[in-house]
Amino acid sequence: MKTIFQHCIGRSVAEREIVAFANFDIDGTPPPHDLTLLIGGMHGDEIATVLLLESFRDRFLNNEKLTSPIVLLPVANPDGYARHTRYNAHDVDLNRNCIWNWSAHSEEPPGPEPWSEPESRALRDFILKMEPAKIVSLHWALAEIDADGPQSTALAQAMWDALDDYERKPYRLRIAELGRGKRRLQRTYEICPGSLGQWCGYGLRYGDGMQPAMITLELPYDPAADSRPAPLPENHLADLHERWRADAGGYLAAVEIAVHKMLLAACDFRGFGGKGSVLR
Repeated sequence: MKTIFQHCIGRSVAEREIVAFANFDIDGTPPPHDLTLLIGGMHGDEIATVLLLESFRDRFLNNEKLTSPIVLLPVANPDGYARHTRYNAHDVDLNRNCIWNWSAHSEEPPGPEPWSEPESRALRDFILKMEPAKIVSLHWALAEIDADGPQSTALAQAMWDALDDYERKPYRLRIAELGRGKRRLQRTYEICPGSLGQWCGYGLRYGDGMQPAMITLELPYDPAADSRPAPLPENHLADLHERWRADAGGYLAAVEIAVHKMLLAACDFRGFGGKGSVLR
């Protein structure tokens, strides 16, 4: 069995450690090629994202058959997780605090400026240091595999293809790409100001000029749904929280196999020529 390495990438507002787990020596240099970074708990009240990454770590990270380098960050917002709230201890939404399309007028509290929060800075600095080729961030509960940037399309498709027809039912595959209008470059995605996904997928370039493949994996609000409705019901998030309070174990059991399949597919994906470089 492989050793699981543990590393503190930074501290929260309340000085809680932000802990990463890896199947390689995370302090070694240089960072390994074709690295996959898995992130949960960006919003502290999205408890399932944390538990699913912890179960993935416990079941797979020390498996000798899983040869690709992997880093898990189960709790990106430890203060929010401890307080059972979406925000950090400054009442900032960390997923609106990144620099790409940051807006002071975001519906969710974005902080006084981009990267104002120690948690988002720690994650930013860790990504810039490790230069993961693939990033998957788990969230509640838009029920989709959301690819940011055209370089992310093949990874999203590989995750979708890992599921059988039944497992796909509560999800949709959402490919966001750039298209050229007559006069200017037009973005065909829905703007989420200051989000990690859109910073990584559109705004981030490594030193070699390459971009990571970025997937936001939104867990289903209703794992038993026959299809993913568009748009989602207005009360879908309240319904999910009620479902979670009534039977958290049942929810986890219903989504875990499919989520683990998608994460394994992401880790095993070989559509890259090296660190951060998508084969074109």
